Amino acid sequence: MGTKLTRFPLQTICRWRFATTATHTRTLAQATDLAVVLHQKLNAQLPTQTSNGASIYRVPAHLRSVEPKAYEPNIVSIGPYHHGAAHLQAMEITKWNFFHGLFNPSNPDRPNLNAVHEELKQMEQQARSFYSEDLKMNSDQFIHMMLVDSCFIIQLLREAREIDFSKKSVHIQRWMLPVLQRDLIMLENQLPMFVLNKVYELTSRSNTCEAAEDLNLKELALQYFEPMIYKDLDTPKNTSLGVDGSHFLELFRASICPTEVSQNKFLVKEPHMFRSVSELKESGVKVKKAENCQPLEVSFKKGVLKIAPVSMDDYKFTLFRNMVAFEQCHFGCKPHVTAYVFFLDRLINSGEDIEVLHYPGVLQHTLGGNKHAARLVNKLCKEVAGAADDSYLRDVLWGINCYCNNGWNQKRAKLKHVYFCNVWVSVATLAAILVIYLTILQTVWGLGEDGNRTHMLRTGFWRSMADAFAMPFRRANPDAEAVAIPSGGADPNAEAVAVPIGGFKPSKKSSVPVKNVLEIFKWFFSHEERDDMNPFFFLLC
Repeated sequence: MGTKLTRFPLQTICRWRFATTATHTRTLAQATDLAVVLHQKLNAQLPTQTSNGASIYRVPAHLRSVEPKAYEPNIVSIGPYHHGAAHLQAMEITKWNFFHGLFNPSNPDRPNLNAVHEELKQMEQQARSFYSEDLKMNSDQFIHMMLVDSCFIIQLLREAREIDFSKKSVHIQRWMLPVLQRDLIMLENQLPMFVLNKVYELTSRSNTCEAAEDLNLKELALQYFEPMIYKDLDTPKNTSLGVDGSHFLELFRASICPTEVSQNKFLVKEPHMFRSVSELKESGVKVKKAENCQPLEVSFKKGVLKIAPVSMDDYKFTLFRNMVAFEQCHFGCKPHVTAYVFFLDRLINSGEDIEVLHYPGVLQHTLGGNKHAARLVNKLCKEVAGAADDSYLRDVLWGINCYCNNGWNQKRAKLKHVYFCNVWVSVATLAAILVIYLTILQTVWGLGEDGNRTHMLRTGFWRSMADAFAMPFRRANPDAEAVAIPSGGADPNAEAVAVPIGGFKPSKKSSVPVKNVLEIFKWFFSHEERDDMNPFFFLLC
C-alpha cells in the first residue's frame, strides 16, 4: 500500500515534466515555422507601393462614406477605375459614335489610327504609373480603353464650343452637358494629361472643327469647365497663366487657386476662428462682395471682410469634394481648396449666416432653405483633415481675430448693434440725444438773467456749463474776475452786484439776506417771488 502511494506521485511528476517539455518543443517548432514563412514571404513578395508619379487616386473610404455619389460618375466612365460598370454602358455607344466620327473610313482626311495606337502603346507603362492602384487590365484592354476614352474627350471639347441645339443634331443632348462636366472633373474619372495631349496633337490636322484649333487642349479644357465656378464672377480667367496639371481636375484646381500667397518668415499655424459671420457682424466686421477677383479670394482690411461671390449647387459641391479629396491624397499640392472649405464651414453655422452672406451678394444657392444649405456646407468638412499648417488664409484669420478681440471695436459694435441697428432705432436715438442737448442748453441759458447771459455769451456755452457744474467744488476767490449783475432784476436803475466768476463771496450789498444759514434757507424755500434771485449764488455757496 505504501509502495503504491509513493509510486503515484512520482508517476504524476514525470508525466507533468514530459508534457511541459513537449509543449515547449512544440512552441519552438511553431515559432521556427512562422519565422521561415515570414522570411519566404519577404523574399517572394514586395509590398505594394504607390508610384512617385501617381496623381489619380481612389477616394479614401472615410471620405466616400460621407457622400458616395459625389465621387461616382453618373453617365460616363473615363479611365480604368469605373470601366465596365453596368450603369455606364449606355454611354459606350456615344463614345463609339465619337470614335467613328473621328476615324471614319469614308473620310480621306481621317487621322492615322495605327500611328495613334502605336504612340499609346509606347506610353502604356508611363500612363499606368499615374494611377495609385495596380490595374488588373491587360495591355490590350488598357490601350483600347485609353484610345476610345481620349478620343471621346477630345471630340467632346472640340464640339462643345460649337454646339447649337437649334440648328443641328449632335450626339450630345442638352441635359448631358452639365452632367458630363460633373463626371469629367471627378478624381476617379481621369486620364493622364500627357496622353490626351498626344492624341489631340495626332488628330488635330483632320479635325473638322477648325474654330477649336486656335486653342490648345489645356485652354479648351479650362473653357469647358469654367462655367462650374466662374459663372458668378466678372473677372478675367486664369487661362492665359502658366497653370498646369497631370489631369483635368488638377489643371482646373490650379486655375482657380490663388497665385500670390504671402510667405511668412516663421512657420505659424492657421489660428482658429470660432465666430460665425453673424457673430462677426455683431463685432463690427462688415462683409462685402469682392470685385474683380479669383474664385477663392478672401481679404480682410480695416474691419471689412471681402469674399469672392460663390454660387452653391450640387455640381459645385461635387467639384469641391473631389478637389479636397485630391488635396488629401496628393502630397505635392497646397491645400488651398481645403482651407477655403474650412473657412466657409466656420463662417456658416445656421440659416441666419446664409442670409447674412446672401444680402451683400457673397453667397447664392439653389439648395432649398437656408438651414438645409447651412447643413450641406458644414457637411463638406466632415472626415476631412484640416489645413492649419499650410493655409493661404492664415493672415486673414489672424486679422479677424485681432480685430474682434479689440475692446474698443467690441464696444463700438455693441453701441451700433443696440442703438443704430435699423433706421427707426437710429432716428429715436438721435431724437433722444437732441432732446438732452436742448434740455442742457435751456437749463444753462436760464441760469440767470442778463448779466449771467452776458457772461455765457462772452465765455461760451460749454465753458459756462463747465463753470456752473464745477463751482460747488471750488474755493472762494476774492480776487477773481467779477461780472456786474443787476440786483433789481429787470429794473435798469437797480444797483448791480458784482459776482466773482472764479469763486463766490457774498457781498454786503447783496439783496439776499445772508445773516445766518437759517435765513438763507428761508429765502431759498420761500414762496414769495423775487426779482433779485441769483441762481449762481446757490451753486457757489
